[in-house]
Amino acid sequence: MSLVAITYNSYSLQTTASAASSILSRDIIYRSLPQKNLILKQDTIRDGFSVVKEQYSQKIIAVRGLLKSDSEANLRTLRDAFMSDLRPNERNLDIDYGSGTIRYNASVQSIDIQEEFWNIVQIPFEISFLCEPFGKATSTTSISLNSGNAITASPHNENVSITGTYKAKPTITITVNSETDMTVLKWDNVTTGDWIQIATNFSNADVLVIDCENETVKLNGTDIDFTGVFPNFLDGTNSLTLTITATAFSINASFSYYPTYL
Repeated sequence: MSLVAITYNSYSLQTTASAASSILSRDIIYRSLPQKNLILKQDTIRDGFSVVKEQYSQKIIAVRGLLKSDSEANLRTLRDAFMSDLRPNERNLDIDYGSGTIRYNASVQSIDIQEEFWNIVQIPFEISFLCEPFGKATSTTSISLNSGNAITASPHNENVSITGTYKAKPTITITVNSETDMTVLKWDNVTTGDWIQIATNFSNADVLVIDCENETVKLNGTDIDFTGVFPNFLDGTNSLTLTITATAFSINASFSYYPTYL
């Protein structure tokens, strides 16, 4: 069985390059569902309840393995480096899942080393990582509306397919190629009911960027007011409507996102 690549803050937890400092992570437990909190509505007349809302709060990832060296002194050096490099909080925990890398925002909650008297050149370890509830791909997926062609009619309706197993937060980019009296742009995810609208006097060559992850809207790099909410995408098919108020216009619209996984 091949070893699974895993790093924390770029520090490898799977390395055999040196006999003096080998880290073998044998068990990587990360496929469980995150902690799911349910908000319930109790029925005041009948028995039972209904689920009003679900919320994922955190995920625990456990890693078990061995620290191996070629001498007692080198094992001590390896152990000290191991503890030091795992100390920072809120760093990237990257795990190879076969067809790519899944990344969690994580902090080390505990490191347990169950030493026995015979542990001279190797010791077992177990790390407990406290993570954000979802993992993400390490590279973005990009989609251009209208197959990358200019959009010149309003409203523009289009279905897009989102990969992953949970909702994603896109970065939306609108480039104004040309316009006459273009004053309003509305991006509507009909599937989720989320929409965001920007009302301003647009000009040729304007670039509007809606960053739903960091919750910013910038026109040519400057923050701009908006109404509505930052739209999410559900995994699977999403129906989008782009509505423009203008006498005439030509725009290109695209978005990128990190596929997100439970």
